[in-house]
Amino acid sequence: MFDDLMFPGVLGDHWQMMQWERIGLTGVLSRVRPKGALEVGVYHGGSLSLTHQYAGQIIAIDIDPEVRGRFPIPHNVDLRIGPSQTLIPEALADFQARGIPLNFVLIDADHSTSGVKRDLELVLAYQPTEPLVILMHDSGNPDTRRGILAVDWSANPHLHFVDCDFIPGQIIEHAVTETSGEIWGGLGLAYLDPTPRTGAAEIRQSARTSIRCLHHCGPDLTILR
Repeated sequence: MFDDLMFPGVLGDHWQMMQWERIGLTGVLSRVRPKGALEVGVYHGGSLSLTHQYAGQIIAIDIDPEVRGRFPIPHNVDLRIGPSQTLIPEALADFQARGIPLNFVLIDADHSTSGVKRDLELVLAYQPTEPLVILMHDSGNPDTRRGILAVDWSANPHLHFVDCDFIPGQIIEHAVTETSGEIWGGLGLAYLDPTPRTGAAEIRQSARTSIRCLHHCGPDLTILR
């Protein structure tokens, strides 16, 4: 009943976001109301079924061809199957050719350090004509976080700030074993604006100490006994 109240029409059964991440995503989408949106990583369509309620046109990208049969594709979603290194540039070019401003991007696909860095730098080739918010899921995960921090954010003069911990990650309870836990979750946020920045890009880690503690403790939870 609670999910029906807070997330009506959203596919929640396989959605790999915690409640606070879902609320954060809802808040961003409700404020931005994107005319154009890009989602990289679809899985079972959880975030996509939320984004389509707020966005005009969406291009969704996934490497897995089985995604097409997992859920009904919303009317305003163009689902494309293939490698992100090819499909992200194509999607950005399509938005530009159609005159649709890109206002929202969700990166939630390849969680390796190199994969995260690659996908983000491909998106940063875009020159925004309106405000653009990029969300990065699992920013608390060590590999994902290294990818975010390895990005050459300053290469895009329209990038104003990044916060790796817009919503901090956590040790996932269902992934805790007798001795260790996996750190996942969290939403990083980047903001781009048509007006170029005047100084250096601001890279924030607003929960840096907490995340460092999780990374230190996660592999050996015997220290908490």
